[in-house]
Amino acid sequence: MATRFTSRHTHASGTRHALRRSGNAGAVAPGAGSLNASATRHNASAGGRKRMVSIEVLRLLAIVSIAIFHAFLQQYVQAIWMGPHHPVSAAEPVSALASSRGAMWIVAMIMYCGAWGNHIFFMISGFFLIPRMCAAAGTRGYWGSQLRAAGRRILMILATVAFYLLLVMAITRWVLPGVGGERSSSLVYELEFVWLYLVFVALAPVIARVMARLGIRGSAVAAGVVLVAVYALNIYVAVTWQAQYGQRSLLDWRKQMSAVSYALSFVLAGLLGWTMRAGGQSRRGAHGKERGARHADRRPWWTVRGFWLCAIAVLLAVAAVLTAVTAARPSYVALYALSFKSTSPISFALAVCALMAAACSPGRARVHIGQRAESAITALASGILGFYVVQTLADFLWHGVNARFLDPLLAHAASLPAGSASMFGWLIAWIAVGAMLSLVYVVAICLFDRCVRRPLLRAVHLSK
Repeated sequence: MATRFTSRHTHASGTRHALRRSGNAGAVAPGAGSLNASATRHNASAGGRKRMVSIEVLRLLAIVSIAIFHAFLQQYVQAIWMGPHHPVSAAEPVSALASSRGAMWIVAMIMYCGAWGNHIFFMISGFFLIPRMCAAAGTRGYWGSQLRAAGRRILMILATVAFYLLLVMAITRWVLPGVGGERSSSLVYELEFVWLYLVFVALAPVIARVMARLGIRGSAVAAGVVLVAVYALNIYVAVTWQAQYGQRSLLDWRKQMSAVSYALSFVLAGLLGWTMRAGGQSRRGAHGKERGARHADRRPWWTVRGFWLCAIAVLLAVAAVLTAVTAARPSYVALYALSFKSTSPISFALAVCALMAAACSPGRARVHIGQRAESAITALASGILGFYVVQTLADFLWHGVNARFLDPLLAHAASLPAGSASMFGWLIAWIAVGAMLSLVYVVAICLFDRCVRRPLLRAVHLSK
């Protein structure tokens, strides 16, 4: 999952040719050169290998969001089907959550984080992979160089899965015998996001070649049409298919909508990255000739980080209101539909806005962090793939944490009078402790991944 703009697989003549073609087929908005000034600076410095800290922060937030989402997912789904009028009983600790509309609102807001983090995972990959390939598309040796690079990435993914699978098998055999359960189902189904990433990486050269033929404008039109169709179907699935989801075959088209949704995120982010890169290169000459302050400050609305931050604030406000309204209904079915699986338009829109906010140049309002903080962020964020694998294959680790620290808090809340302030207070404590433990869990896994898996893969030349 590269987060760098590099020219490793790009020829200079091919880049110029691709820019001319994208300029003819799809106009680049004026001022796009300032959209990702930081990215173009990374291109020029350190051989294009210096990472964008804002993107790494976003990647780290995605990992934490996914972890927190999974910390409460099981209890949230149980509470959804219990409904707000289910009697509170200490024998059913989740009934305390179901009976508290305030706590359900908080957890329902957390549920947007799952799909949001997954979208970010795929978007960051597409945002950097596809533009490089689009720039090189049509050049001599394109297919050979891109297929070799894709093959190397695929080997890295497979090596990561194999490493953690062997480690988990060793732990469940000699350290914690009997706790791991059957791993075959986890490999096939629950690791779906890792396999989707592998497929997207394998198809990226083809996707980029098609996009280069269509041009930026043609690709944008095609992506817009697909976007409308996909989320119309997603809304249909969310509204009509909740109770049947676990009873259907993996090959059912409605289950495949997750793959389609994340593929769309991968391609759309690639299109955004391509537009930014092409715009920055095509406008660089104009900026060199017109260096007046007035020209430098003329930036379209979509090139301003503040615009995307405002869009995030608006989307969060809309999500908060919708979630509150649906949580107040006699049934939680509509509440569940808002964040059902990967179907949420809110999670998708928040991911797009977050990606653009991280990618846009901050302009004059820059935030400077120390070298050590930057290194720590990059080190932790690089563990997102390892975290995905560990979270699935070693889920018994979190189950132990949950049983030791979280279940007692929820059980105590259920022993208190329904609707009382004390019960709500214990539910808040349950949520706060769950979020804190999720953060610790992420840091522990990412540090292990950084210190163990990455050096091993680097030793066999599968990682940088």
